[in-house]
Amino acid sequence: MANIMSFIYLPLLVAFFFDSASSINCDKKRDNVQYTIKQHLFCNGYDPKIRPAKSEFDSINITTYAVLYSFDISEYRSVMSFQVNYYMRWQDSSLAWNASDWSNITTLNINNDEIWSPQFENINSDYEGQPSVSCLNPDCLLRVNGYVSCSPVCRISAKCSSDYSRWPFNTLVCRMWFTNRDKELVDEVNFLPVITYLPSNRHLPTTKWCVTSISSNKTQLIIPGATSRTVEELEFNL
Repeated sequence: MANIMSFIYLPLLVAFFFDSASSINCDKKRDNVQYTIKQHLFCNGYDPKIRPAKSEFDSINITTYAVLYSFDISEYRSVMSFQVNYYMRWQDSSLAWNASDWSNITTLNINNDEIWSPQFENINSDYEGQPSVSCLNPDCLLRVNGYVSCSPVCRISAKCSSDYSRWPFNTLVCRMWFTNRDKELVDEVNFLPVITYLPSNRHLPTTKWCVTSISSNKTQLIIPGATSRTVEELEFNL
């Protein structure tokens, strides 16, 4: 588990301790080597609207971690409101560079709107889709081999079913759904199974409920009045 957390948080800590990413001006020269690398990568025909694949038939694999950050329970409405931090990683080979040519710099802090990024959707307890653009999208980290790491932070609500048969040890099972927002690129943008992680301090901010586990599995979501969709169902047990 420690290895998982290092995989998730180490790139983000690296980004945190460096200066925030600055927007790129392709016509302005600066003495900063990192800025010059960005100009080299982004000012030679790179288009963040184009999926970074070698051909139109190639898939981009997206590794996704979901980390529960905070939550609150409305027992009256049977709804769990929570904040989840996603950690996403994929490779954009067009953004790789040779570190030996650039003062051995191996990472860059970049603005999320300067790169192509996968568009996903959180489906809440009311079957409403919340696009990834509605999440907080901090700076991303770009590695020398073209691997990109981003960590969007999303607020979501999940409908819960309750069991009071073991009162006062009541239980709740709450569900929400994660899916590819671009329905026409389901195969070309391949979200790998979501890996869930539950922090050790799982009581905050409420002391009445404790999250005991989080799991994810691929399923078909049938939305009333709409066609079924392949989604990743996230289940929270409290």
